[in-house]
Formats: sequence, structure tokens, C-alpha cells
Amino acid sequence: MQSEADLTEALNLVIWNKRILSFLGLWPLKPNQFLFIFFIIYMIIYCIMGAGHLIKNVDQPEVVIANLTDNILFGMILGKMFICKRSCEIMIEFLKSIEIDFTTRMYDNVQEKKAYLYYNKIALLFVKISTSMAGLAATMYYLRTFFENWSAIVSGNFSYKLPYPVHPFFEIKDTPTYICMCVYLALGIAIIVCGYAGPDAFVLSMTLHVCGQFAVLSCKVNHLLKDNENYRRHINNIVLRHYHLIRLAEILESNFNIICLQQTLGTLLLLCFTVYHTISTSAYGDETTLLAFALYVACVISTILAYCYIGECLIIESTTLREAFYNSDWYNNPPSTSKLINICMVRSEKPLMLTAGKFCVLSLNTFTSIVKTSMAYVSVLREFI
Repeated sequence: MQSEADLTEALNLVIWNKRILSFLGLWPLKPNQFLFIFFIIYMIIYCIMGAGHLIKNVDQPEVVIANLTDNILFGMILGKMFICKRSCEIMIEFLKSIEIDFTTRMYDNVQEKKAYLYYNKIALLFVKISTSMAGLAATMYYLRTFFENWSAIVSGNFSYKLPYPVHPFFEIKDTPTYICMCVYLALGIAIIVCGYAGPDAFVLSMTLHVCGQFAVLSCKVNHLLKDNENYRRHINNIVLRHYHLIRLAEILESNFNIICLQQTLGTLLLLCFTVYHTISTSAYGDETTLLAFALYVACVISTILAYCYIGECLIIESTTLREAFYNSDWYNNPPSTSKLINICMVRSEKPLMLTAGKFCVLSLNTFTSIVKTSMAYVSVLREFI
């Protein structure tokens, strides 16, 4: 009964992803075209205003960096939304094919359930933490302008400085217009949570789900292939399951490697500009501003770390399966069945992986390289600006 309850709770992973992506109309099983078009138009208008602000202040390096610190993130969100929309149909097939993984009949013993639930809990924890961090960072980043100018606001002698570096299509000359513009920009907080953290949470949680199923398959190999009486039936089922999991991993890689690429490149730039902007404003910026940027940096770093971590997990679990096949008693069985194991072992020699645009493999070594490169760019900026 406890195991059934645990597997029922494992469905929370899908439920959380559904809640987040449904806000933007991007949940594959129930897409909302109206919401998607509304937020796409909002994002395009925002990016145009951000570009206008950049062009207007192109001769001020500090302002340009502040602009890029903000608007690269929104550009990434716009890209993620289009990619998720493009991948909607294949994700419907993916989600329907994993429904059975949340039922007890997929697991023969407690060890298999624990192997899957380990990855499921990591995925659910990441979804909760990433969305919470994104929400807190976005809120603090939005409010920092008001905290900086609080004394001027109280006295009624304040400038109409907007929370984000954008240049509206009209001039703000009165308080009601300013308030309306701030309310309009406040929608960006929800978009950051659902548009930045949402697609990341979906890709990462689904990849960890596949990792968990590979761990379960390794347990099945260790357990079922010792049953000589039903050996042929077991090996046939294991081979089919192995093929199915390879296909799921390849679906994630082929459809979301561009998201991984823009996350990798975006993190390089965001870390560089955000750290530089934090250092340059630390002398005169208040504590709220520094806290907002610290949360921003933490959110960006934790996201790319999660991508690299799940990439490492996928490599490890797909390779561990080969060892499980090798350690089974394949040599005590007929050659006809041993050939199937040999085929699986040969396929497992090439580990499954996530790549950034098929250019580089996401792993913990990649994370180290990204952080080092970003800090090197910060040093270059400090030298030239």
C-alpha cells in the first residue's frame, strides 16, 4: 500500500509541470492557442521596447550592460516558448507513453520502485525550487527600482524610472500613466516563472524520469535474468524496454537540444553581465538591489547546473545498464538469447546524452567550463569598460 501511495505521489511531477506550462498555453495535452498568442505578442512588444532602450543608450556602456542583463533573459524566454510550441505534438506522444510508469505493474519489487522514486523526488524537488527561486528573484528584481527611490516616492519628487530597462512607444509624463506601465511590466514576473523556469523544469524532470526508468531496467536485468525458466520471455521484454527508453531519450535530445544550447550560451552572457553589473553597482547600490542581483545569479547558475547534472545522470544510467547486462549469467544461456544481450551491450557502449545544439555534451565538466568562461569574460569587461 505504501508503494502504491508513493507512485501516486510521483504523478505530482506531471501535475506541477502541467500547472506551470498551462499558464502560457503550452501544456502539450491541453494547449491554449489564445494564451500562447497573447503572451507571444506581449513578449515581442517587450523585446521591441527593450531594443529601443538599448539603441537610445548605446553610447553608455553601463546602461547597455544593465539592459542586456535583463533583455537576454526575455529573449531566451521567447525562444523557449516557440520551441515548446513546436514540440507540442511529439510531447503528447511522450507523455502518453510514460503514463504506465506511474503504475505498480511496471515494477517487480521494492528495489525497482526505490530506484525510480529516487529520480522522481529529485525532479519534483527541482521543479519546486526552480520555480520558487525564479519567482522570488523576478519579484525582487522588479521591486528594486521602487526600493532604490523609496524616499523620493514618499516625498512625491521622483522620476518615472521603470522597473525594467525598456523604452515605451510614448513618453511618460504623469503618475497614472507610469502606474499603468508598471502594472503592465509586472506581468513579466509571471512570465519569467512560467516561461523561463517552466520549460526548463519540463525538460529536466522528463529527462530525470527517463534516468529513473533506466535505473529500474538495470534492476530488472540483475533480477529477472536469473530466472532461467522464463529467461527468453524476460530478455525479450527487457530488450523492448531498452529500445523504448532509448527512443524517449532521443526524443528529448532532438526536440530540446536548442533549448539546451540557448541556456548554455545565455548563461555565459547572463553570468558575465550580471556579475559585472553587481560589482559595478555594489559601491552605491542599496542592499535590496544587491540581493536582487544575487538571487538572479543564483537562479541562472542553479538552472545550468541542473541541466549539466541531469546530462551526467543520463550518461551514467545508460552506461550502468551495460554493466548490468555484462554481470548477468548470459554465458550460461543458449547463443540465440545471448545475441540479444550482446546487441544491448553494444548499443549501451554509446551512452545517451543531452547536448547543447549537438555541439557539446551537457555534463558536470561542462558546467565548470561555463562558469570559468563567464568569469573570464567579466575580467575582460572590467579591463575595457
